[in-house]
Amino acid sequence: MSASLPPVRGLCCVLTLVLAAGCGPAPSEEEDNPFVGAWTLASWESRSADGEVTLPYDGNPAGQITYTADGRMSAQLMQVGRELPDAAEATGQEMRDAILGGFFSYYGDFSVDMGAGVVTHHVEGALLPNWVGSDRPRSFTFDGPDRLMLSTEPDPARGGGAIGTLVWERVPGR
Repeated sequence: MSASLPPVRGLCCVLTLVLAAGCGPAPSEEEDNPFVGAWTLASWESRSADGEVTLPYDGNPAGQITYTADGRMSAQLMQVGRELPDAAEATGQEMRDAILGGFFSYYGDFSVDMGAGVVTHHVEGALLPNWVGSDRPRSFTFDGPDRLMLSTEPDPARGGGAIGTLVWERVPGR
């Protein structure tokens, strides 16, 4: 009995191995895009053009930013420990200030220019109406796969061109 396989059977074996090797799971978009996932706020500072550093939300912020594999994002930031005034005694303006003064959020699509180190948030909806329809570029750096630093462009409306720097830590998979 011959130890060699008939040519057709041998060819079928080779094709089966080649196809099986190529039929494994394709890399997910999450593996290709290091932004994808949920991130929790670790720190936030604002640095003015003259170098003065302030800590938004009285240095006690919390937040989450989420990037999805299909190019969507959302961000929520808030001051921890905020309280509402007594509704029976507060004016409408005092209630609005207490509710809105310590919270911000926005959402939309995002795009990444890895070469330039910039992620751009294309804002579709936001607490601030003037953000709707705007692009918000953020320079980024990763410190390993689970730590992301985003820096805003200078904002003339805040502290004479202040730059916000937010450090995010990946929320572990559940």
